[in-house]
Amino acid sequence: MTVPELSFADFAAKYCERQESTPEKLREIFTRQTELYHPDGWMLLECHMLDSSRMGSLTILPYGGTATHKVVPDRPVSPRGLASDMSVVVAILKASTP
Repeated sequence: MTVPELSFADFAAKYCERQESTPEKLREIFTRQTELYHPDGWMLLECHMLDSSRMGSLTILPYGGTATHKVVPDRPVSPRGLASDMSVVVAILKASTP
């Protein structure tokens, strides 16, 4: 499965429609994470655990640079290290994308 690469506007819209955030807040977070991790980009993960209270929740993690994930994973991962939080990458945003 190919993960779609989105523009910032589309990435933010997808995330903010279900999370308590705004594109402006998201851009601030990305700016801080860029200074800390020097990522290649960010991945949008969605929890697909049917028996989890987090089912359908979205999480954004940086990849590349000094982040934990050096590349976008091609299998489910747990953003919080919990079996009940297994998530799959549903979109990516390259750091070079305005």
